[in-house]
Amino acid sequence: MDVPKHIALIPDGNRRWAEQKGLKPWEGHEKGIQLFEDFMKWCYDAGVVHITAYSLSKENLDKRDDIEVEFLFRLYEVYLQKLLESRDIEDRQIRVYFIGDTSGFPDSVKELIGKIDEKTQGYKEKTLSLCVNYSGREEILEAARQLVKEGAKKIDEAAFEKHLQTKTPAPDLLIRTAENRISNFLLWQLAYSELFFSPKLFPEFTKDDLMDAMKQFNKTERRYGK
Repeated sequence: MDVPKHIALIPDGNRRWAEQKGLKPWEGHEKGIQLFEDFMKWCYDAGVVHITAYSLSKENLDKRDDIEVEFLFRLYEVYLQKLLESRDIEDRQIRVYFIGDTSGFPDSVKELIGKIDEKTQGYKEKTLSLCVNYSGREEILEAARQLVKEGAKKIDEAAFEKHLQTKTPAPDLLIRTAENRISNFLLWQLAYSELFFSPKLFPEFTKDDLMDAMKQFNKTERRYGK
């Protein structure tokens, strides 16, 4: 089976899963984080080189109430601490990138992000890109602003892409759970990606579902707009 080298993920449905179970919203997010750790291993074990995940969207942070956002940051801090101490990250030589606006994050979270960035700078085998407080539209606008600021005389795709926040090739495959839309995620980068939408809520997603996504990817002739 031809394994996609770069998988992008929108792990949606954590809150709905919690509601169905009679749990608090952040308990759904906690379950989603636990499953994402498994998802990473499934992908890397299968031969995937790059993973980009919608970790915290700008829209979600803007519209959630203060209590839920506080718990989200607590969970995120726990996850980042585990990521920092992860032997798997070291063994697999995974370069971790953070994409999005983290300026308003709690200092403890920003400190962990800085430590992870510093620790993994020299890792070159695989990548994990976490999109936090991220907006695809804002990423495109910011790239355009930078080109204008530089007074660029020639603007083509190559010049534009140099100003995007992503540091990896475009995704081969996008996996989205719970909904059939891309929700302002990697709007430029997903132009020619194959899309796999699962009706499952993310905490219910399994390794078999990942394999189904890869099988669909193999059945599709990639045309790149042709």
